[in-house]
Amino acid sequence: MATSQLKYQIPDILSSLLENQDFQDFWYHELMKNKNCETFPGHGKLIRFAALELIGKFSSNYHQVSYLLKSLEGSLWYFQYKSIQFYEKLSKILLSLLQEVRVFFAFPKQQVSNSTTYNPPDEIVGLFIDFLLKILEEILVIQPDFIVSVKGSIEDLRKKLLLLLNFIMDTQLLQHSEVNLLTHVEAVLNEVGRFLYSFFFVRNQVLTPRMDLELSDALRNFELLEAKIYSNMPSCTTRKTAVVSLFIVDSLLDDITDLLKHKADKIVGVNDQIVTLSEELMLLRSSLTDITLQQHPELEELVIQTTDIAYEIEYVINSLPPVWYLTVRLPQFIDKIKLIVTGTKSNIETGIVEVKNYPTELVSSQEILEDTVVGFEYKETEIAEQLVGGPDHRKIISIFGMPGVGKTTLAKKLYNNPSVVDHFDKRAWCVVSQTYNKRNVLIDILRSVNDLEKEKIMTMDDKGLVETIYKSLIKRSYLIVVDDIWDINAWNDFGRYFPDDKNGSRILFTTRHKEVGLKASPQSVVNELTILSDVKCWELVQRKVFQKEHCPRELVDIGKQIATNCHGLPLAAVLIASVLEKIEMKEHLWQKVARSLSSVISEDLNTFSNILELSYKHLPMHLKPCFLYFGAFQEDEKVSVEELMRRWVGEGFIKKEEGKSSEDVGYEYLVDLIDRSLIQVVERSSLGRVKTCNVHDLLHDMCLRIGEQENFLKEVQSFKRRKVFDWSSKNFSIPDLTRHERLVNLRYLVIPFIVPQMERFHKLEFLYVKNDTEVEIPDFLLEMVNLRHVIFKGYSRFSKSCIQRATKDEVFQINNLQNISYLHISNKMEGKILRCSPSLHRLKCSIGDFQDFSFLNGLDSLRLTFRHNYVAHLISFSLNLRKLSLLCFRMSWKQVKIIGGLPNLIVLKLRVGSFEGRQWNTTEDEFQKLKVLKLSWVDNREWNAPSDTFPILQQLVLRHCNYLENIPSSFGEIPTLQMIEVHDCKQSVEESARNIQEEQRNNMGNDELQIIITSSAEH
Repeated sequence: MATSQLKYQIPDILSSLLENQDFQDFWYHELMKNKNCETFPGHGKLIRFAALELIGKFSSNYHQVSYLLKSLEGSLWYFQYKSIQFYEKLSKILLSLLQEVRVFFAFPKQQVSNSTTYNPPDEIVGLFIDFLLKILEEILVIQPDFIVSVKGSIEDLRKKLLLLLNFIMDTQLLQHSEVNLLTHVEAVLNEVGRFLYSFFFVRNQVLTPRMDLELSDALRNFELLEAKIYSNMPSCTTRKTAVVSLFIVDSLLDDITDLLKHKADKIVGVNDQIVTLSEELMLLRSSLTDITLQQHPELEELVIQTTDIAYEIEYVINSLPPVWYLTVRLPQFIDKIKLIVTGTKSNIETGIVEVKNYPTELVSSQEILEDTVVGFEYKETEIAEQLVGGPDHRKIISIFGMPGVGKTTLAKKLYNNPSVVDHFDKRAWCVVSQTYNKRNVLIDILRSVNDLEKEKIMTMDDKGLVETIYKSLIKRSYLIVVDDIWDINAWNDFGRYFPDDKNGSRILFTTRHKEVGLKASPQSVVNELTILSDVKCWELVQRKVFQKEHCPRELVDIGKQIATNCHGLPLAAVLIASVLEKIEMKEHLWQKVARSLSSVISEDLNTFSNILELSYKHLPMHLKPCFLYFGAFQEDEKVSVEELMRRWVGEGFIKKEEGKSSEDVGYEYLVDLIDRSLIQVVERSSLGRVKTCNVHDLLHDMCLRIGEQENFLKEVQSFKRRKVFDWSSKNFSIPDLTRHERLVNLRYLVIPFIVPQMERFHKLEFLYVKNDTEVEIPDFLLEMVNLRHVIFKGYSRFSKSCIQRATKDEVFQINNLQNISYLHISNKMEGKILRCSPSLHRLKCSIGDFQDFSFLNGLDSLRLTFRHNYVAHLISFSLNLRKLSLLCFRMSWKQVKIIGGLPNLIVLKLRVGSFEGRQWNTTEDEFQKLKVLKLSWVDNREWNAPSDTFPILQQLVLRHCNYLENIPSSFGEIPTLQMIEVHDCKQSVEESARNIQEEQRNNMGNDELQIIITSSAEH
């Protein structure tokens, strides 16, 4: 049987065997026959743990071990017979195996490694220490009786091993040492290995006095090793990273401030040096401002050096090493920083480069809300006619062309074309891409054609998704856009789920391959997008740069030259136009762009890739890591902006600005990248903010390519620098997570459930727990001072110990939590615990007997689900609340009036609820700042609103309001109204929406008001 199979079968069978009392007695007597052996309670558990760790490490070089393993595996199958002969045979094999595995408790030699490739000594030592730590920690868990008096020394040994592991990984110590430190490290680790091996093949030294002596010797030898490390410590070594975060110094200064304020007891004796380090870093930060204004290789090298040394200091500081180590490293760090600062001043003062005027010549750019289609106007008209006209049978229409030619942009224009929107009952958009994922495609389609909550859709299996899609589309006309489909097999896989009811339904493909459209159906229509002419390309550049203005005469010739060099590709033209748009309209600056474009074209036949990279090279330095980070996502993946902001913040890409949250600054960076046409908007929120985004697949390829060339993703994902970690998708055990002391810089963590000892991640800011069942929030989470966001996929509740403390009126430590979801609050005691989170901005919870949220003065967004449906008491809210969502409610009109009086409320969403009475009468003083109102599955029949109610409303959305008769006619007098959506309501409601649109157009000159009406049934 293969070793990989043994790895999973032996430990469990062996565990069952060692837990059998008869065999335990027999095994004990067998060991006692050996003069140097004895056993102890928990011996079997330790052997089982060793089996898990060691079996995977066996190599073909250990023939005797492999032979014994196979013998053991063969014998274990006969365990069911439990005969004395079996016990004798098994005991001999097990005893021989324990004797043979001694080799794994000695320092590994390179020649016996499984791999034929060379492994650096630091890596070999690190793996061996990691193995010893696992065995040592398991012994501490088992806690045999005879180690009680020396448990403290064993814990000290664990700390010494961990410290050595951290130092070696921090400094690459063994590779840079001028003396052979490896020999000394090997001797100390072999001593530890012999001690730990004694617990498996136990000799007389299990007697406590002998153990105490061995531990004392080991700890003393560790101290001698530390002295050798001290005297041979290398100067600072850094790993060059070509893409850098400019704001790591800000983050590092925060860490040092935290160290001086809250952990002063850990740095006694080096306080002054840490203060000096902080002062030098502040000088370095001011120098960075000068450096980043330059575009010169030598100065960019200084930025790289700055970032690398900052990462190294951050790792050491947050590891909280012993003082003796800090006395060595701090002077090295300070000297290195002084050299960088001196180099910066020297380069600027001696005029190595001239300070450029880019910052003063930059002009502002409004976010472009609508894609520009130039040169394809006739195609848009032609394909629109194919969609809404022609035969009644379901027809497949495809748009094909080379990458970057504008297929998706044109498809989006068609998808949102008013004549197309009005023609179909249902519309859906899905992205297939090169890495086809059937489930994701089905989810995208179902979310478009059905009003089911996202959480419910995500829990469906594939069969449920297919059935619900089919039921949503049957007997209705629909348009399904299948974007970026590469292979006809993908369509064959999911295309059969769309009914053909001979009602004019359409499927629209975008693809690079003509044959995909041809093979989809014999009656399919194929539309080719060719490249633009030079004239159309220049027209597109002008429209992007100048909007409705004319191009200055002095820029026309150079502009046409630039447009010609885009080779007719709209994406290239838009990207280059984005570069031009960001600089002042001066001829010498445009000539510089033209020269850059000409040079990359002449350097490589792969012209288009070079054009794309030119747009990257023109990015400000602080935006480069933000853009390249999209390489960490899948191609065509819809990226949540909320998650992206938290990841950027966690990675340290975002500058801290006074009066702004880091997430808001990050959003400004995103808008800048969108303005430069590097990022595409996928979805917007009801207030117009970008909700999800992605990058064109060609730009995604560029992110991966540049990221690999410049060692970007590898560096941000290394353990030493890692700040963002999604453990839910990794094949790691939870003990692996809690053991990773090297993750000292972790800021963002996604895990499947709460794990013990998480408080060691003391820099953590964002925690996402993907739990399926309700979990308790442990006390320590509320005491992690840096934690700002805690999100549970399933619900959570405060722990019993927290509730007991609240009952006893104990004082809770004030935390910095800004966001909690989803949380159960059943009573006043649980609500009382929320008072330790005065910084809360966002809260999603379900409530029972709790009504007071007014004390959360900073609360901006609140979502409440009522567990008992009926709102027995009036709920009080913070007057600063801007967004409110209520689900599963039944409440009085008095409560609605309280909500209407909230002075800062901008968004109100009411879903699945009823009122005490069917008539809603709003008054003039209510909802004065409301911009978005969404009502779903609410049961009011009449709605009366005077003209002064909702004075600045922009968007009204009604879904399944089955009893409502009409929309108040006063909505026709709201000057700010932009959109009314009516989904599955009475025809009288639909008619009142159209009347409001007509009134807005005739009486107020508002031609921009959009009316969207969909219906899945006749009313």
